[in-house]
Amino acid sequence: MAGGQTTDVRDLSRGKIGKSSEATGLRVREAIRRSGLKQRKIASVIGIDETKLSKALSGRRRFTADELLGVATATGVTVRWLLGDESQVSALPPNSAAAAVGDDDANPKRTIAEAAWTLFGRLGFDAVRIADIAAASGVSAPSIHYYFANKSELFDAALDYSVKLAFDRQIAWLDDIADPAQRLERLLKLQSPLGRTERGEWSIWLQTWSRMALDGSTLSNYPLSYERWSRTVQTTLEDGQRTGCFRAGDPRAMADELTSLLDGLGIKVLTGVMDTEIFSQRLRSYLDRAIMRPHNPPPTTATSADRLKESS
Repeated sequence: MAGGQTTDVRDLSRGKIGKSSEATGLRVREAIRRSGLKQRKIASVIGIDETKLSKALSGRRRFTADELLGVATATGVTVRWLLGDESQVSALPPNSAAAAVGDDDANPKRTIAEAAWTLFGRLGFDAVRIADIAAASGVSAPSIHYYFANKSELFDAALDYSVKLAFDRQIAWLDDIADPAQRLERLLKLQSPLGRTERGEWSIWLQTWSRMALDGSTLSNYPLSYERWSRTVQTTLEDGQRTGCFRAGDPRAMADELTSLLDGLGIKVLTGVMDTEIFSQRLRSYLDRAIMRPHNPPPTTATSADRLKESS
């Protein structure tokens, strides 16, 4: 897991990640080649025809945020890598193109992890059997054990996948947003349990928190991933304070309060205690009260009668 890496969203708005259409196309082409998947498979996964994909690969068309997310998920790289980042946040996938495997079996380990993520998120760790994951991923139970020693390792892989999904969404959708207020609202929306994928991630988070609360927990990398998320919020708040759209205050403390509120409200939504409309209202109310800098009303011009009263 790349949980120890810190995501500074200021890198995105200040152009520190290369993102020309041609350069991104070359990265996507390399990711596809090394993943062992066919271009028609990628086109189908991201919901475009092969002609549009070919244009994007050659730099004559820009990939949308959703398309980059689809490519990153299908090939195993991160959106950050596709946009030109050279750090170790993401490495290239193993070169499986030369392996004698079919298109659908280009990376069985990742296929198994994604199937485990879906089942754990929907049914919970205790209810899912190795046989269920094998059936969902189209492999035999012995094949599961070839890649993962036990169900706990499968859950760890599912957690890594959740971290990757969340990270990829942030990079893809925050890349072109320079305004701190808009960026913060988008960031919170991306991390809210309001969509099908996001609810699956939240289910994994909730189970992770539960497991970490027990003695003997081995999920030691998770706090690093959470710190990365908290730091992203903090740097956004710092940017907003510099531009004057956020209230003054300790940005670290403000980030802790905001992420804690989001966690609590998210758990209520996930468990059915709160509906999504109330969730959005509560979050909006907190932002207005504690984060957003109030707009000062224009000074009123005193009338002659007012001035007369003041002088009497």
